[in-house]
Amino acid sequence: MSQFTPAQVTVIHALAIGATVSAAAKLADVSRTTVYAWLTDPHFHEAYGYAHQEYAMTIRDRLQDMAAKALARLEAVLDNPNASPSVILKATLAILNQAKDWTLPSASFENCSKEILAAQRRIAAEPDPPEEPAAAQAAPPHLTKLNTNSDSTPRNAPCPCGSGHKFKRCCGRNAPPVLTTEAA
Repeated sequence: MSQFTPAQVTVIHALAIGATVSAAAKLADVSRTTVYAWLTDPHFHEAYGYAHQEYAMTIRDRLQDMAAKALARLEAVLDNPNASPSVILKATLAILNQAKDWTLPSASFENCSKEILAAQRRIAAEPDPPEEPAAAQAAPPHLTKLNTNSDSTPRNAPCPCGSGHKFKRCCGRNAPPVLTTEAA
């Protein structure tokens, strides 16, 4: 981010955490038009995308930490012999309602090693991916490009690139409209 001015860095961080363009412009003491002009610059837009992704990963990590703390509290309630039956029931239901979304790790080391070997075989069987441009290789390894595949993104959904525009007005500009015949 050393190639950006302090005002641009301020705008990138503000937009990454969900501020509006107007709020980010006011925070950096620039006009909204300037922010929109910066967003058309590919390097600025890419830095904004990375910052937004980094913020999302930070939030995800914090939520995982809070979920672990909440689970420890629920476990303490379940183990407390002085807890009322209604509190124990509510704690149990809270855990069971969330358990349907959880996946359990493999039952044994042998299962894990079989899965790892199978994954290695699949990777070895796949052809090497094409070389990426130098700009894509310079990205930090924990950050990846966002998927802007028009097949999986509804046209009226927010664009996955993080611009804040609808997909049909941003990366999906050339994507054909998808008509469905699902019953409402």
